[in-house]
Parts: sequence; structure tokens; C-alpha cells
Amino acid sequence: MNGKLQWNQNVLENVFRELYALEMKDKKDFIPMMYGVENSMKDTESIEGIGGEGLMEEWGRSSNQVFYADVNELWQKYFKHTKYSLGRQIDRDFVDDLKLTAIKDRITSMADATYKTQQYQAVEDFNNFNLTTTAVDFRGRTYNATLPDGKALCASDHPYSPTDTVDTQSNLGTASLSIDAWDDTTVAMQGWVDDQGNLMGRTPDTLIVHPYNRRRALQIAGIPGKGEGFEPGSADNNINVYEGEINVIVNPFLKNKFVWFAADSSMMKQYHKWFWRRKPENGSITDFDTETLKFKTIGRWSKGSVHWSWVYGQNASN
Repeated sequence: MNGKLQWNQNVLENVFRELYALEMKDKKDFIPMMYGVENSMKDTESIEGIGGEGLMEEWGRSSNQVFYADVNELWQKYFKHTKYSLGRQIDRDFVDDLKLTAIKDRITSMADATYKTQQYQAVEDFNNFNLTTTAVDFRGRTYNATLPDGKALCASDHPYSPTDTVDTQSNLGTASLSIDAWDDTTVAMQGWVDDQGNLMGRTPDTLIVHPYNRRRALQIAGIPGKGEGFEPGSADNNINVYEGEINVIVNPFLKNKFVWFAADSSMMKQYHKWFWRRKPENGSITDFDTETLKFKTIGRWSKGSVHWSWVYGQNASN
């Protein structure tokens, strides 16, 4: 912006778009770190869950022909896109009097609010990991966070399938973050089985924490090129076998500073979905009677989890 700023919608919209884009440019986006992000061309996306594919069979035991295994249907997940908006009104007097700082502040604060809306939404599944009908959204409103299997994202009793609700598995614990707790959690995840009783083959490689646990998390994960490569808290100088193998995501939008999550990154991208129906777009219009220019951002998106078996949540208290 400069001293030649004029009351012209086309000129002002370009200036506002530039200010908005600059504010958004260097902000850290956690969405692609924690979701499989896709574009959508529909009002509602639907993903049908399928069970385990079973195992291969010997050629001779399948009558010397290809062995076709039955695959069970699991639960179906629907993603209904929601529309979001935010706007700012700039009075003509602001432009005529060249109140450049005030104008810039209004537009950049709008960009910041848009960013925060998306980031707060991105952690809703984590902030409500053990809740169903009493989950609380980014604006403090109650919503239903129940997964297609009828359970919370992290629960002690996930059923194997719609036809087998007697056998259950857990992805919920209460352990405080430590290298021993990471050991136990990864072993538990690697013991999960599919609806046919075969190991799912999960490989926990991602640790998601609040900034409070950043130090512990990085000590567990190790930082190649830094430190001695020893286990945290080890008096015997045991080598840290996890160094370089764990990706740590420190997310400041998490509410509970003690809670932490272990995830299989490939399964997280497959089962934890974020759909862009319409990425946030800017637009403007001038009001003849009030001599104000209205600048807006509007978008449509949806997000959620198709299945629970990508994450293990630890509801720690310290």
C-alpha cells in the first residue's frame, strides 16, 4: 500500500488479496501433516470400509488357479462439506485518510483468523479423541465425534467388524510420555489384527504432542547430528534405537498438554481425511449507501476419520 491508494473496488481488492496472501504465506500448516488431503467435486464424500484381504494361497491348493479371497464390508463414512465465512468492512474514510496501518491490520487479522479456524479444526479429532456425543468443536459447540464403528477415535473396545462386535481391540491408554511408554504403545499397535484375525502390520513412526511434551518427544525420537544418541534418562548410556525413525509433530493447537499420540503415518493419510470442496477464496463488493468495502473469505471443507487403526491415544495426566 502507498499514498496513491484510492476508493476503487478493483484496486482495493487486489491490495487486500496481496495483504491476505502475505499474512498466510509463512504460517505453519499442520493439516497435511496429520491428514490425507484430497480435493472433492461432490456435496458429500463417502468412503466404504473394507476388511482384511486375507493371505495368499498356494497354487496347488487353489486348484492351480488364482485364489480369490472374500473381503468383508466394514463401516461406511460420510463427509458432508460445511461452508465457512469471515469478512471485514473497510470504511471509505479509512482509504481517503490513508489509514494504512488500520486497513492492513484488519485484513491481516482476517487472514490470521482463517488460518486459526482451520488449525483448530485440524486438532478437533485429537482434542476429542476419547469422546463421542459430547465432543466440543473449535467454537465451543457440542458435536458428535463418533466413528462409523460407534466408538470414539480412541477407545478400549473397538469391534472387529459390523458382524463381530464381541471381539474388541483398544487404542486408548493412560501412560505419560516416556521412551518406555513409546515402547509399550508401539508393541500394542503392532499387535492389532484385522477382521479376519491377521496382523494389520502397523508401523508407528509419528509422535504427536503438545508443546509441553516437545522436549520429551525429541529426546525419545532423537535428533540426528545433535546429542549423544543415548536413551533419555538412561544411566547406562544405552543407545537410542529410535533416533532418526520417529517424526515428531509439535502442535500448539492441542488443548491437553499431557495427552500424546502415536501414529502410523501411511495409515493416518489413508484413514484420516481432509476434503477441500472449495479452498478459502477472497472477494469484495462496495456498498453504495454506507460507503464501505466488504472483503470476504469463504470456503467449504470436511474432515474426519474413516477408521481408528492409525492412531493410539494416551490420556496421560502428567
